[in-house]
Amino acid sequence: MTSASEELKHLHELLRKGNCCAVALVKMALEKRGEQNNQLLEAMSTLCNGVQAGLLCGALTGAAAMMSILVPDQVNREMISQLSHWFVETIGTEYGGCDCQAILDSSPINRTTRCPGVIEATYLKARELIEYNGIDCQ
Repeated sequence: MTSASEELKHLHELLRKGNCCAVALVKMALEKRGEQNNQLLEAMSTLCNGVQAGLLCGALTGAAAMMSILVPDQVNREMISQLSHWFVETIGTEYGGCDCQAILDSSPINRTTRCPGVIEATYLKARELIEYNGIDCQ
């Protein structure tokens, strides 16, 4: 079983290699399942930078997709809804919104200072929800 700290280290490695939030999260899920799907990763890249327009954060959409890949039969609307509500209550409250424009506060430097923490927190919450529901996705 891979520890959360090992998974976070790998997540940050993927981000440093230039993968955006949504792609990095889905790539981790595919790797955990021993799969590759470049077409899916390319499709996920459209969610980067808030659907390429500063809209809804790709950490949330990527984490929802990641959960669906890891446990497709068990992830339900309730788990995704819980993730979304958590995101609004924590990230949205902290940054004044859930879209990239709000999180970045019109400063490109915030992509390197804020985004890694947002992605990490969202990943950990998704992982927590999966584990809380008694699902083993190892």
